[in-house]
Amino acid sequence: MPGRRKSVAEEPVTSVLAPGEVPICERDYNADEEALAALGYKAEFKREFGLWTSFCVSFAVLGLLPSFASTLYYGMGYAGTPGMTWGWLVAMVFIQCVAMSMAELCSAMPTSGGLYYAAAVLAPPGWGPLAAWITGWSNWLAQITAAPSVDYGMASMMLAAASIQNPAYVPQNYQVFLLTALIMLIQSCISSMPTKWIANFNSYGSTFNIIALIIVIIMIPAATNREDHGLPRYTPSSSVWGNFYAGTDFPNGLALLMTFVAVIWTMR
Repeated sequence: MPGRRKSVAEEPVTSVLAPGEVPICERDYNADEEALAALGYKAEFKREFGLWTSFCVSFAVLGLLPSFASTLYYGMGYAGTPGMTWGWLVAMVFIQCVAMSMAELCSAMPTSGGLYYAAAVLAPPGWGPLAAWITGWSNWLAQITAAPSVDYGMASMMLAAASIQNPAYVPQNYQVFLLTALIMLIQSCISSMPTKWIANFNSYGSTFNIIALIIVIIMIPAATNREDHGLPRYTPSSSVWGNFYAGTDFPNGLALLMTFVAVIWTMR
């Protein structure tokens, strides 16, 4: 019958509800709320993020420009320019597979904290709670180490900039630690803002990040001064892709695998 509203039991989503189980609705739901109800899930957070601001959250987590700078050593230092070319291209293929798998799960089970829900649904019968528990704590461990690692990288770059301006200044470990703690405190205050404020803050920050990334991509080749040192303006392609730097005692193939650390951390 045209125009008939679907029951929550008819929503095309993957649910933890047993066949025939239908949640009791206290009021009329919109299309999104019906899908969540079919999942056995009740929305609790305010939905104040739009398509652009949702993208900005993911882009802000990547932080491509500062992430490149923070992990440059692991690519160039382990294998040279091949580590920044082959290392990224090969690792990105596997990361893209993970991203596509996560996108499939999120589209089938669009819940907040979807990792736990998906683990419970996909686990064998009787193992759902354990799978969700392991997934939750693993994600928690990743979160409490990822944010401080980003702040540590930021603090290190800030102090390195100060050292460049004043060559006599040598950053001390306690200074790196204190600056890292200060940055984390500032981030905690930002994260405590109302949802709509955070959405706007992410939008402005990601827009600046995108513009800065484009500017740097243009400036690096445009401002090269290799010719002033008697070198060709650009390094030959064969050298960029094939001349490995022996930054480790391991074979080139293993050194290339070690450069994946930079890619994984950047795309975490």
